[in-house]
Amino acid sequence: MKKDERTIHLIGHIIYITLYISLITSSIIFYNSANLATLLYAGWVIFACGLAILIISSQTRRRAHRVKETLIQSGIYAYVRHPEFLAHMLIITSLTLMAQHPISAAIGLVLLLLLCIGIVEEDKRNMEKFGDAYRDYVRKVPRINLLAGIIKSARERRSG
Repeated sequence: MKKDERTIHLIGHIIYITLYISLITSSIIFYNSANLATLLYAGWVIFACGLAILIISSQTRRRAHRVKETLIQSGIYAYVRHPEFLAHMLIITSLTLMAQHPISAAIGLVLLLLLCIGIVEEDKRNMEKFGDAYRDYVRKVPRINLLAGIIKSARERRSG
């Protein structure tokens, strides 16, 4: 990555972190502001799923680094290419549902947009870094659709 690209990347991270902290803060301040219990409970369930995916993803990455796996395709990465992005998307959605406030929704939408851009950029960087191995991985494993990845994997096991 060139110096200008690193600077832009760093600025993007700073904006993302600032917005994430703003969303957490607004979710605390406006917690259940519309008093919609169903959204509140859905938010907590989605939060738990996002947190679980984040933890599993982190454990998979640690395990892969120990065995010197450079392009991680094991564990949760066998079902979804970007589990950490997926986890943060779920957490952001959950915080928005828990707050039930327009300010939280606006911040959440901006964060989700930034994550979508980040996923595309990550795929580009990985294509450059890993080449054909990553192209094969892209054909086999969905970006963030965990359910599709699980179904695809199950079908491959049945047929193979």
